[in-house]
Amino acid sequence: MSSKYGAVPSASAVVTGDIMVEVEAPATLSAGYKFDAMYDGQTFSVTVPPEGVTKGQRIAVPFRPLMPTAEGTGEWKDGLCGCCKFGCCHAHLCCAWCCPVALMGQVLTRMKMSWLGNAAVETEYRSTFRKTLYVIIVYFVLGLIFATPSPELTKINGAYVDVSPTAPTWQIIVNNVLNLSFGLYTLIVLTKLRAAVRERYSIQEEHCAGCEDCCCAFWCGCCTVAQLARQTADYDVQGVMAIHCESISELSFWFICFDCTYEATGSSP
Repeated sequence: MSSKYGAVPSASAVVTGDIMVEVEAPATLSAGYKFDAMYDGQTFSVTVPPEGVTKGQRIAVPFRPLMPTAEGTGEWKDGLCGCCKFGCCHAHLCCAWCCPVALMGQVLTRMKMSWLGNAAVETEYRSTFRKTLYVIIVYFVLGLIFATPSPELTKINGAYVDVSPTAPTWQIIVNNVLNLSFGLYTLIVLTKLRAAVRERYSIQEEHCAGCEDCCCAFWCGCCTVAQLARQTADYDVQGVMAIHCESISELSFWFICFDCTYEATGSSP
């Protein structure tokens, strides 16, 4: 399996130079797995050796920069409704359906963007997914605290009447503001993310010129974020790994597939 971060998935590689560099394994990985690393400002692919590696272990690998070409750009890999391309139980589809904002955070990281949907430096975009998770957690916790009672319908004199306790006005206002804020955050960031993906892959708008990204994010956010996930990853090559995570930082690293680029140190052989 392999993983490409921030690179056009269909790009071809040109091998240059013959320098050996040391890379610190970002996690415990099995033989043959691939991830991207960076040396001297250039990204290259690292293949885990036959014996595998443990987290923190340093391995010597050849430095062969990947030079992306324009091949395969200019169009979406599949349509907005191609969610079941890899099966109805594929991780990206399950996440898009159950928690689309989490998947949005992953794609933001691949695109090297902040949790607010802006271009970010490396020290910032590495924490994008984690910050997105915090937003989700805060929203659900506050949602439970300020949730209004669910309707309780009882039949009285032949008519159904809501007999649930009435929530205080302030609680209703806070609950509505919370839901509106989370909805606006998702809409705005997903719109900016889709625009960034289209720009990277040179994809033109086909409908609703000038507001296609916003329309897709508004009317079908789940399908939109799923399409962006497929566009920015090689799921047909990578597959999906299920790995036990002991912390939020590890979860942000392993979520469905790798999303970070790692620094390497090198020396001439």
